Amino acid sequence: WSFGVCYLSLTLYNTFATQRESARTDVYRENKSYIEGTIRDLRELRVEYDKTDNVHKSVLKSLILHRSNELDYDRLPSDIRDFLKNLKEN
Repeated sequence: WSFGVCYLSLTLYNTFATQRESARTDVYRENKSYIEGTIRDLRELRVEYDKTDNVHKSVLKSLILHRSNELDYDRLPSDIRDFLKNLKEN
């Protein structure tokens, strides 16, 4: 009997904890400071991208595109949107 209660408790916890953490992550990603911090990081990465050689550009390009996938493009400044658009086209 106690094993069944423990098993049910763990199953319910795993189910609802995953959903709760997913919701917390979504809220965090919509946070203004997260968005501004990511934009700042993308600008810094753009400077590094412009300064680096061709060998390292592909690595930076992957990193930049990965980081930008988490953001809503409509909320990005135009300079970052243009930079990301150029990266995707090349």
